[in-house]
Amino acid sequence: MEKLTLTHGDVSAEIWSKGACVNDLRTPDRHGQIASIVVGYPDETARLAGSGYLGEMCGPFANRIAQGGYRIGQTVHTPALNDSGSSTLHGGPNGWSTQDWQIVEADERQARLRLDWSDPDDSFPGPIHAEVAYRLDGGGLTHQIRVTSEAATVLSVVSHPYFNLSGTGAVIDDHELMVRASRFLPIDAACIPLEDAPWSVDGSSFDFRQSRLIEDALATDDPQVRDHGGIDHALILDDPHAGVVARLRHRGSGRQIEFLTNYPALQVYTGQYLDDSTISHPVGAGTSRTGIALETEEYPNAPRRPDFPSCLVSPGEVYTRATTWRLSTFD
Repeated sequence: MEKLTLTHGDVSAEIWSKGACVNDLRTPDRHGQIASIVVGYPDETARLAGSGYLGEMCGPFANRIAQGGYRIGQTVHTPALNDSGSSTLHGGPNGWSTQDWQIVEADERQARLRLDWSDPDDSFPGPIHAEVAYRLDGGGLTHQIRVTSEAATVLSVVSHPYFNLSGTGAVIDDHELMVRASRFLPIDAACIPLEDAPWSVDGSSFDFRQSRLIEDALATDDPQVRDHGGIDHALILDDPHAGVVARLRHRGSGRQIEFLTNYPALQVYTGQYLDDSTISHPVGAGTSRTGIALETEEYPNAPRRPDFPSCLVSPGEVYTRATTWRLSTFD
């Protein structure tokens, strides 16, 4: 496992080759005090043993595919069910978050990592060739994905960070979230989108069109929140190409992250099942709701849903996605 650190002014990002992950991101608060704002591990041993998808690149198809597999042409592909036997989560047990990516090039501001991958079970056709390029500059931290496949396959390559802008392990209930999304995907008990998804966010706990406290969104009797112990849902972005599509901020520290992306959806997971005592930062993190995952992505279960935007990539076609976390402070 290799590690490198990108730096720009007072901001630093720690990239590890395991899962091509962002293991740490350190930024100043409004008073210039620097602290970690993503949940991560102290060492290689903890990351290899961990199962929390902390900052890794998940793929080839992140989020969930329901049991029963999916069809490409006349062939049914049945990836392993690694989420309580009900779905394939984040590419399955041999997914990209488990792989050691090759660092192709790196300097103090940018890094490029590569993975040439074939599914040992052939449940995701390939071989698939993926690259992720990280760049840290005055605009924040950007990751850009470029993927090709030698066979028709399905792709949703997703960065899976947990943020805590307080710089501590306090619960994230006092964070404010804004997402420019008028629809969301309601889910069943196995976290699979319902047949009649998407739904309007109007009057729901999923209406983040105006910035609101996470605490207020969770204080509800909505069964979509209650039955899942919190939020773990995809919000469908109104216009991914319209600049800032989401903003997470913390009034206590003055830190904020703005999201710019060309993915169609943002998974919001309030970390209610986060439970890992080996997590080292932010100090005190590792328990329920001490980090919020914000994952730019394709629609979950899209390989089984012809009514969702297609995630099929043909041989010779290039899959490209990019997300910027624009870092700043406010008064």
